[in-house]
Amino acid sequence: MWTSRRPVPGRDGWLSRRQALGLSLIELMVAMVLGLLLLGAVLQVYLSTKMTFVAQDQKSGVEETGRYALEYIARDVRMAGLTGCGSRTMPGAQFPVTNHVNGAGTFPWRFNVAIMGYEANSSAPGNTLTLAASDPAAGGTWDATLPQALRDMGLAVPGADVLLLGGLGAQTWPLVDPFTSGSQMFVQTGNDIAQGDVLFVTDCAQGIVFQATAVTQAGGKTNVVGSNAATVTPGNSSNIAEQGPNGGAFRQGAMVARATSIAYFIGRGSGGAPSLFRATLLAPDNNANSRVLRSEELVSGIESMQLLYGVDTDGDFAINSYQTAAGVADWEQVRTVQLALLARAAENSLAQDDAATYALAGTTVNPVDDRRQRRVFAMTISLRNRLP
Repeated sequence: MWTSRRPVPGRDGWLSRRQALGLSLIELMVAMVLGLLLLGAVLQVYLSTKMTFVAQDQKSGVEETGRYALEYIARDVRMAGLTGCGSRTMPGAQFPVTNHVNGAGTFPWRFNVAIMGYEANSSAPGNTLTLAASDPAAGGTWDATLPQALRDMGLAVPGADVLLLGGLGAQTWPLVDPFTSGSQMFVQTGNDIAQGDVLFVTDCAQGIVFQATAVTQAGGKTNVVGSNAATVTPGNSSNIAEQGPNGGAFRQGAMVARATSIAYFIGRGSGGAPSLFRATLLAPDNNANSRVLRSEELVSGIESMQLLYGVDTDGDFAINSYQTAAGVADWEQVRTVQLALLARAAENSLAQDDAATYALAGTTVNPVDDRRQRRVFAMTISLRNRLP
């Protein structure tokens, strides 16, 4: 059949209809292949760049997590056992403290014990501790039963040591004349002492601990009452007295501060991941006159905490040996703490599973083989109030 080959207009003149039809199928397929190759190259560069960015971001997160956790714990360990000028008591000498708070023999009401710990079972130096789950459930066992206040939280996870610290806070206020009278103390104004606060009164020779049952302002001074009246919780077992435990009265130079009890442990965090927790004495939300041990999730991604305690057995301020919590015979002899933490990234970023093990204070920790980045952070911390 005859077909017309009528010319059609083109840019450079008249073209035949066949010339104006465009690309052939082969040309189109070649162009598509080249486009796909170019797109694949661009996508590969993008994915590689993204993986590098994620890996660097996760690495930075691990470093930030570990350093923050180390510094937070170290600050409290350095302050442990602070009793004002009574902290300068020489080795072997006792700084007498009378504790009027109910439950004085147990944590968190035993403020004159500067440091104490619990060793997670099967985590002593020389052992290999295998972490069974990425997000472990609360539970576990230690060389001794944890204090009831910690068990009631139901947060601590297996395979991590527990650290307890006590003393008084860094903010102090001086007693003023007449210093004491009956069951009350007189404190310089400008303080923020409130009813329900647990207070530590100290001079260079003695100390007392009590819970403030009433706080009033009169005569240019703060009157702080410490009686056994049932106005606060846990309350006092007896009224405070004008005389301290050594039989002398508090005079010029005596100071008052809030008593501190602190616990550090690894617990199950809000998202299920293991986290570093810090528990302190605070007022519950519904009762300003009560003080209870309340926990705070400091930082997520801390899988294990291992501790060793530097013991000075002969009183020369030199460390004779490092012991686990189970091996410390006298906590008054502890002068330093070796702290090691295993921190992990929040997300997977490695090309393959992390099958490595990690050394923490002599303990080999074997975490779950996933693609998270991990790093060990370690520090030796001195108890400043037990050094010359």
